Amino acid sequence: MKTGHITQTYKVSRDTLRFYIKKGLLAPTIQEGQYSWSEQDCQELENILQLRELGLSIKVIQRMKEVHDTMCGTREQWLENRHVLQNEIAERKKMIEQLEKQIHNMSGLIEQLDKKLAGRE
Repeated sequence: MKTGHITQTYKVSRDTLRFYIKKGLLAPTIQEGQYSWSEQDCQELENILQLRELGLSIKVIQRMKEVHDTMCGTREQWLENRHVLQNEIAERKKMIEQLEKQIHNMSGLIEQLDKKLAGRE
């Protein structure tokens, strides 16, 4: 398949594909100066897009691909992927705590503004 077909099928830009190639996540063959996408390349792109939809960073996806490429289907791969995902969940929980604190602080400011507004009316 050609790149134009890939961009339309998967709704990704050429720049995104180049970025994934540069990061070593994809490796389509080059024929006559253009990328040629195999079924395997398409499957790898689908996997990347699914992981991105989960919110995983390129760095995490690179790690998971590295583990897949070196330990595919082994207990070690599953344990490493589990560890990576647990770390991601812990990071998300920290972010949620920070957001909840910010919401609490903003709500306090709204209360102060409401008091000032009530005093002027």
